[in-house]
Amino acid sequence: MLELLVYPVSAVMKFWHWLLTGAFSVESSKAWAASVFLLVLSVRSIILPFAWQTYKSTRTSFLMRPHMDKITELYGESTEVADLRAEEKARKQIQKEHGYNPFAACVPAMIQIPVFLGLYRLLLWMAVPDAAAGKRIGVLSDSEIASFRDSTFFDVPLAAYASMTQEQFAFLGTTEDEVIVLAAIMILLAIAFTSTNMLVTQIRNRFTLEWANTTSRRAYYFIYWVIPLVALSLLVAGLTGRVPVALLMYWVVNNLFTAVQNVCLWFFAVRTMPATPLHREAQAAAHAKVKQERKQVKEDRAALRRQRVSILTHPSEAGRITREIREEKRARKEKKAAEKADAKALKKERNLARKELNKLLAEEKAAKKRAKNTEPGAAAGITIEGSTRWTGE
Repeated sequence: MLELLVYPVSAVMKFWHWLLTGAFSVESSKAWAASVFLLVLSVRSIILPFAWQTYKSTRTSFLMRPHMDKITELYGESTEVADLRAEEKARKQIQKEHGYNPFAACVPAMIQIPVFLGLYRLLLWMAVPDAAAGKRIGVLSDSEIASFRDSTFFDVPLAAYASMTQEQFAFLGTTEDEVIVLAAIMILLAIAFTSTNMLVTQIRNRFTLEWANTTSRRAYYFIYWVIPLVALSLLVAGLTGRVPVALLMYWVVNNLFTAVQNVCLWFFAVRTMPATPLHREAQAAAHAKVKQERKQVKEDRAALRRQRVSILTHPSEAGRITREIREEKRARKEKKAAEKADAKALKKERNLARKELNKLLAEEKAAKKRAKNTEPGAAAGITIEGSTRWTGE
């Protein structure tokens, strides 16, 4: 599978090398180094429309959220089939009004991932002969591959990497110090661009984060811990792993392009799909609610700590204070368990009602199909009285 992904990517790289050496008379070694940069830029530019689709889908989802929350408020606790049908209809109506496709954010990722795998695999196979394991490297000929491996970037071979042995450095005509210096500079640039990209994404996400969703909140805060880990991983892999200069070039250009792309697409998305006071107020209210809940949790914990400390100042009442602490903990635990049980029961009832709705919708569809096979007016479909809660406002 990876071999197939390498073919189109290698064709792009071969085109750039041919153009630079043929049309612009660039020396072959410099042309290969430039081709690495141009290859990454070309691939990223080709998939840019798909990246925009992901941004557009995310932004649209944010703009729909206040309306979806209103629907949830109207129907979220109902287990009536008519209400569930009205809820589904209202949600589809909002998605249609906003031009939202729930699969729009998935398709770009499915397209981009294979492209990046092909790009990464091509550079690894070309720079490290052992990695190719005798596999055909796309549309490149043996002479072109050999020419690539003999090429240099700032007088350092594209195939060199920091963790090579002294014999390997000597074979490539370079030294350990030269490779490590260039590798360190490129790794630091890659780390800077990657960290910037992740921070920009975090800032963007903060303005559109679904604060009411616990999973989204935890993922958002978790990324802040991931940023230094990613930086450390790049540093360790670049200096101790088998990461040739050609791949370091890919890291730098790709991460720089991604950082610039994220800023530009974010700006364009905000300008073309601006938020209204409704969205800003809803976002502020959701954030304020989460902050209040976290503040309440901290206050409850502080109150328990004060009660424990009071045992030291009133040892004679230690038994009573301990019982009060235990009782308070038990009450909170029971309350939380009850809320969880209620939510689970409601979800179960709604799922049963949804199954009933799906069954009735299937019967309606079958009835309509039968009606088409008979004379006009001879058959009538099954109908469900719709809910009057949703006004569409």
